[in-house]
Amino acid sequence: MGMMKSLRFRVVLFALVLVGVFVGQVQAGWFGSSKKTDPKQMPAFVLTELPGQGEFNSKQLQGKVVLINFWATWCGPCVAEYPDLMKLHTAYKARGFTVIGLSMDQSSGSVKKFMEKAGSVYPMLMAGSSVSRAFNAGSGLPMSFLVDRRGKIVEKYYGPRSYEVFARDIESLL
Repeated sequence: MGMMKSLRFRVVLFALVLVGVFVGQVQAGWFGSSKKTDPKQMPAFVLTELPGQGEFNSKQLQGKVVLINFWATWCGPCVAEYPDLMKLHTAYKARGFTVIGLSMDQSSGSVKKFMEKAGSVYPMLMAGSSVSRAFNAGSGLPMSFLVDRRGKIVEKYYGPRSYEVFARDIESLL
């Protein structure tokens, strides 16, 4: 009988821990939610652009509406979201919008291979943990930030989004 109570106690304790973790993650904005953020300035960065290996300076983005997308080639949801990001860039480029891909891959080789296979219409940069920390991006991918023409982050997206969700928010800024 004592063994059953001990097992029941462990099961109940484990369930409570799981509920606590789940509630914490929901409050932190995980599980595909988006969060309006208090507008803060987008962090400045200079990163290596692929495939040419030149430098890309975030100052080039002044006056544009920008979707910053942290992603990786090994991230299934990131890869699934990629075609919609290319469509968004193409659809809104003439109106002063761009997508910037910030790859969290360890090497540029896998990103170059991905770009050769899937195509690329927007700047793809190699990012590191310092850039991720500057954006307060956390560890989940994909993670995207919508930046207005003044360089203020106005939306933070945890997890993948559809073309329609991004388009609605981009339209409101153009």
